[in-house]
Amino acid sequence: MEGNTATGSRRHSAPIAEPRARQARRRLDFTHKLTTDLAKSHGLVAIEDLRVRQMTKSAKGTRDLPGTRVAQKSGLNRAVLDNTPGERRRQLAYKCPAYGSVLVLVPPAGTSQTCGACRARDAASRVSRDAFVCTSCGHTDNADHNASVVILDRVPAHRPRTAGHAVHSTQRQPLVGGPSPAPARARVNP
Repeated sequence: MEGNTATGSRRHSAPIAEPRARQARRRLDFTHKLTTDLAKSHGLVAIEDLRVRQMTKSAKGTRDLPGTRVAQKSGLNRAVLDNTPGERRRQLAYKCPAYGSVLVLVPPAGTSQTCGACRARDAASRVSRDAFVCTSCGHTDNADHNASVVILDRVPAHRPRTAGHAVHSTQRQPLVGGPSPAPARARVNP
């Protein structure tokens, strides 16, 4: 029989805690790399202004009014929090100004239900997790791509954009006067 229960519980929880900590470090590393790339490569970064705390509230309800589909909501909450939208937003908020890009928060209401072509909003247009088929005009697209088009369309008009690219983009711009010459090879075969 173990004398100290704290030591015993630590010994049993260590094999579980170590992989979870490693997974959290990997998730944070990926988020840093992703946000740095977005801030460096794009002059305008538009994201949904999600209220993560409200989205991930428990559905268990109260004793008098118990919740429905509590397990399903719990799984959804876990998936949302694993995606770390709050951390991505926090990192973009300080990285975008540091790299010369602009972060714009867009209202999220209906972005996944609005057509990117005709701007009609209908919940029935989102036929599956990955597919979007507009009930008004018949436009078909990947659901995530369609939502990104709608998000970009909701960016306020005072943001300068030309031909789909931000004016102050940190991306390398093509030289005027034709294609750039091919880079010289390090070794030339005789």
